[in-house]
Amino acid sequence: MSLSLLLLSLLSTPAYPQPSPSHWLDYSISSTTLSLVCRTAKAKAQDRLARLGALPAERADFAAAVRGFWEAMSDLNDETAGPMFLGEVSTDQAVRDAGSACDTDISRWNVEVYSREDLYKALKAAAAKGEKREGEDARLLEKTLLAFKRTGLELPAAQRAKVRELKQRIVEVENKFRKVLGEEKATLSFTKEQLAGMPADFVARLPRDEALYKVSLDYPDYFPFMDNAKDPEARRLLEARFNMRGGESNTRLLSEVLALRRETAKLLGYPSHAHYVLEDRMAKTPEAALTFLTSLRAKLKAKADPELKDLAALKDAELGSRSDHRVRAWDWRYYHNRLMKERYQVDDQKIKEYFPVDVVTTGMLDVYQRLLGLRYREVKPAGAWHPEVQLFEVLDASDGRLLAHFYMDLFPRDGKYKHAAAFTLVQGRRLPDGSYQRPVSAMVANFNKPTAQAPSLMTHSEVETYFHEFGHIMHQVLTTARYQRFSGTSVARDFVEAPSQMLENWTWNGKILQSLSGHHKDRSKKLPDDILARMLAAKNVDSGLKYLRQAFFATYDLTAHMTEAQDPNVLYAKLMEEVSLIPMSPGTRPEAGFGHLMGGYDSAYYGYLWSEVFAQDMFSRFEKEGLLSPVVGLDYRRKILEPGGSIEEGVSLRAFLGREPGDEAFLKSIGLETPSGAKPGAAAPRER
Repeated sequence: MSLSLLLLSLLSTPAYPQPSPSHWLDYSISSTTLSLVCRTAKAKAQDRLARLGALPAERADFAAAVRGFWEAMSDLNDETAGPMFLGEVSTDQAVRDAGSACDTDISRWNVEVYSREDLYKALKAAAAKGEKREGEDARLLEKTLLAFKRTGLELPAAQRAKVRELKQRIVEVENKFRKVLGEEKATLSFTKEQLAGMPADFVARLPRDEALYKVSLDYPDYFPFMDNAKDPEARRLLEARFNMRGGESNTRLLSEVLALRRETAKLLGYPSHAHYVLEDRMAKTPEAALTFLTSLRAKLKAKADPELKDLAALKDAELGSRSDHRVRAWDWRYYHNRLMKERYQVDDQKIKEYFPVDVVTTGMLDVYQRLLGLRYREVKPAGAWHPEVQLFEVLDASDGRLLAHFYMDLFPRDGKYKHAAAFTLVQGRRLPDGSYQRPVSAMVANFNKPTAQAPSLMTHSEVETYFHEFGHIMHQVLTTARYQRFSGTSVARDFVEAPSQMLENWTWNGKILQSLSGHHKDRSKKLPDDILARMLAAKNVDSGLKYLRQAFFATYDLTAHMTEAQDPNVLYAKLMEEVSLIPMSPGTRPEAGFGHLMGGYDSAYYGYLWSEVFAQDMFSRFEKEGLLSPVVGLDYRRKILEPGGSIEEGVSLRAFLGREPGDEAFLKSIGLETPSGAKPGAAAPRER
């Protein structure tokens, strides 16, 4: 069934009318038709904006100019989100190419839109009318004017044209970088002896070429291999190849985009790209973000130093005279896994036997339903882009209202997006006729694929990832924001992870974990109490090293975007050893695979740590009042998820917490408490 017919049948009711079905994409669409859909949508938006740009100043009020602008842009987003999404998930290479080209074209065109003097003039004329606007209307006007100003519309014409040219080139480079990573298909071949230590089910599912087993660079292959392969040379080879994804060509693209961003920022009057980006974030300045990271690094290093010695001691004991006494990039996951098994008797391979994907999915959906006052109902057939994809309705538990839909695409395949992410296909917003457009989102992941011999089994960290990404789905589909500009996860980038990070905590509660479990051979057998107790006891093992790794990524990102031209590979090597305490492998290019730098997290990776402070503070209320408290859950839904970006993030936080946010809960959550119980303090992110 086409998406147009599917959404028309699912979403349209007399009480909740929807736009014309021409808005929606047929998932069986050809590459030629996909390209036509994108061109047609852009042409329609161009015509609408041309009329807006020609609007006489006396007629340019809020409704005609500001709301008119966003109605045109929102329709365009709805009509092209599907084609762009197929660029990430379609099974057809030609469709993926067309979807990626659509993404590049629309992104370039968006740069042009926000550089148009005629539109800015109409918007400023509307602002000059002095109409009394409050709440979301006032915020929309403020943010829209700022977005135009940040493209250089207060600059002379020649400089504006240069900024537009630079931004369009940035879009091209970013998409090319991501496409190279998305199309990565490399494998390495290993003998049976080199697979020593690998779980039997892992070995059994590997493709073979006579006596050699092929291991891909996809997460379901790479991480288990690095966790379990006893042969250090085999681990070294796979880690080296994994960190050559994108290769020298992507390093050149990264250098180019850093230079383009630097030049653009300076033309716009900012000291650096990082200063430009953070102006509109909670942190406000890169100096504030770096201060936060530096303060946290000092505390983490005190925890990480002995952790690193423990791992090095395990290496020395295993390798003897062959050991170089240092934990290498291909060592740390393996020896962390050994530490968990030997000192804490926590074995991921044993634990995952209790977490089949279908059992976890059922349990997770139950938790979210109870917590947020919802009901989920599967729709069959899903009519999606792949037979494995599932579709669900989201209903309000109190009155049965249909609120939204979401898809689940959980297993890897050739050409598919390689990570885990939540994609918005249709954004919630108030339509011109007064009805509310129901959101549609898709969760895309790459958990190990079930086979005829075994179901898909999840490690605990994958269960945590599942809860995190599904948290983004709920943030997207439960929105009640009036305007698409503030819909769902359209919040400050250094807050966007907080709601999902908070929900990871449910995967560390004993009762919740048992409700998510069921042995794959006998679903009635829950995660045993003794295994559960050991898992919880080991929660913060190596957390110093784990969070230093995150601090490294954030520091690299900010440094690369704050300084003058540097070799990205040399900078990566320097900061990786300096911050994470583990050296970069010689001859590798991890920066060539750092997709976040090209995916909207440029100068913003620090947000993962920054927002986790807020996440743990929000969770402290659930800890106090009940993890499945419907009262707290509904308050969280109403005050954090539903507003999206329509309310300033700090205001939403204070409304939910009933106080100013703090950092004590975060420090406690990662094991940074002194023996006396006193909190050592940290540079908590604050609004500026």
